[in-house]
This record gives sequence, structure tokens and C-alpha cells, in this order.
Amino acid sequence: MKTVSREGASIIGKDDLLRQIAAKAGTPLSVTNNVIEAFTEVVQENIAKGHEVRLMGFGTWNLRNVAARRVKSIHEGTQIIIPARKRVSFSVGAVLSQAADPSKVKAISEMKSEVVSQKR
Repeated sequence: MKTVSREGASIIGKDDLLRQIAAKAGTPLSVTNNVIEAFTEVVQENIAKGHEVRLMGFGTWNLRNVAARRVKSIHEGTQIIIPARKRVSFSVGAVLSQAADPSKVKAISEMKSEVVSQKR
């Protein structure tokens, strides 16, 4: 079941995502769920160990250091210090970023076909 965010965009939840993946992969829902659960566990475990997890074309998960900073408390108006910490970061891969701008996909495929025709 899709829900709609405040901005009006559809939100695909885990159940919908699992159904769509199972349909594309031709696998039972229970198997697909196990694979997705295993994937998220492996990413979490590796991030916790300080490893970078890269899924070529999709994106990269890693830990990054966030420096301590001073902010103004919204309750009291006083300055408080948020301590330094580590944060999980995700960098979007090329294939995933193309989903946001389909015109790039066409331009890239046209450039590739030009290069191939020039080599012949």
C-alpha cells in the first residue's frame, strides 16, 4: 500500500518494495524478504566495523566523522555543544542518480553509440 508524503510524492514501504522485487526476480515473497533482511544485516555489520559498502551503480555506504558544533537551544536560547560523532553516509551511484534525471540516460547512451561508431 502506497502512502503519500506531505510533498505529495508516493512513498513505497517495505511491503510494496518486497512485492515488486519478488515479482521482478520471480521469487517467493518469503525468499525475497529473507534476502532483503540479510542484505540490510550485512550492510549494518560492515558499517559497524568501519568498512565501506559499495554496490556499483547504486551507491556507497560508509561512516564519516561529524565535528562537534555549537548550536542555539530552541528551548532555552542558550548555546549548547553537540559532541563529535560518527554518521552513516550514503553516496548515490551513477545508475541511481540517472533515475532522477532520465535525460542524462539518453544523452549518455547517445554518447556511447557515437564512440562505438567512431571506433568502427
